[in-house]
Amino acid sequence: MVPINTIKDGQVVDINTGELYDNIVSICNEHKRTNRALAFAFLLYNCKNPQINKILEDRHYFQSLHETSGKYLTIFYISQRETYFGQDLSEHNGKEIRGLHGLKTGEQLIPHLKPYFELDEKIELPAVLFFQEHNGMMVDYFLLTLDEKKFEDSFWELQTYIESAVERLERIKKENYGNSKEIFNQLKSGVTGQRTRIKFFKLTQTFPIRMFIDRIIEKV
Repeated sequence: MVPINTIKDGQVVDINTGELYDNIVSICNEHKRTNRALAFAFLLYNCKNPQINKILEDRHYFQSLHETSGKYLTIFYISQRETYFGQDLSEHNGKEIRGLHGLKTGEQLIPHLKPYFELDEKIELPAVLFFQEHNGMMVDYFLLTLDEKKFEDSFWELQTYIESAVERLERIKKENYGNSKEIFNQLKSGVTGQRTRIKFFKLTQTFPIRMFIDRIIEKV
């Protein structure tokens, strides 16, 4: 997880020019070429989601997400901070090596993402947009709303979805790394399956025990 330096000549890159998107596509291509990622995601949030801000600003939680995403999933995020992780860049001679990319653009980027990713549905923040890039084009995506509001719960929710995605991506054999569509289908299956399990578990927390047991018996 790495912030992308979108500052040019002391100014934030104008997102209307497409330069920012070219930067993202360039990173996608580079990460695929160097086996640093098989798929990608955008972590979308704003100042009304302090739990996500806290996760990204805490070095321990941030590092945990970075380690979990590993060499299979590159995660972009819109940085709400005024500074970059300069210490990390200087330690590696300015080379960004992590897998979480902060885009210092402000909240105005989110509305522009909708037409760029051809998002028809309403974006409820915070959310994770999983997507697949191939030859400079986005070939597939799905949007996942994050439900938890408390800091710790939100972290584990996000961590769990990333783990589910990576677990599926780890199964892909190297000879199939060029099959972008199938790779993304595997990721989507893992993440959506995990979401279904989480939703079911939450439902059972307030489900009448007798009714729950009756439903289980019906399945036997």
